[in-house]
Amino acid sequence: MLMDHNWTEILKRKELFREAFAGFDPNIVAKMGDKEITDIASDKEIMLAESRVRCIVDNAKCILKIVREFGSFSSYMWSYVNHKPIINRYRHPRNIPLRTPKAEVISKDLQKRGFRLVGPVIVCSFMQAAGLTIDHLVDCYRYSECVSLAERPWRHI
Repeated sequence: MLMDHNWTEILKRKELFREAFAGFDPNIVAKMGDKEITDIASDKEIMLAESRVRCIVDNAKCILKIVREFGSFSSYMWSYVNHKPIINRYRHPRNIPLRTPKAEVISKDLQKRGFRLVGPVIVCSFMQAAGLTIDHLVDCYRYSECVSLAERPWRHI
């Protein structure tokens, strides 16, 4: 969805997306047919092109293949960071990269597995949103909290 909207617009429409895509359950989304795809694409509030909706459905199918191979999409993604978040210590917004070598590798593998619209910038954003990388600025009020959560002993799902 980042392809069609900026983060602010995505967050404004978060609940609409969640409802349209069955709570983001890949088992349900992967089974969406032409009618559901057309209904979502014609929703003026969601504002997603039909090709994007089809891409989301196709990517859900790819997620299910990864789940069969790795046990979960989470296991697959976390394996790229050795199951431990990457903690960065950026001081200025200009230092936060839009893409990283790790995101490039993941992007290429996802594309090889049939995913579409998962370039390294999108993957890097996903890694930030999912907590695989901590890219808060060191003087951000959330930085310490995020780092302490990332450093605690834990096990991914």
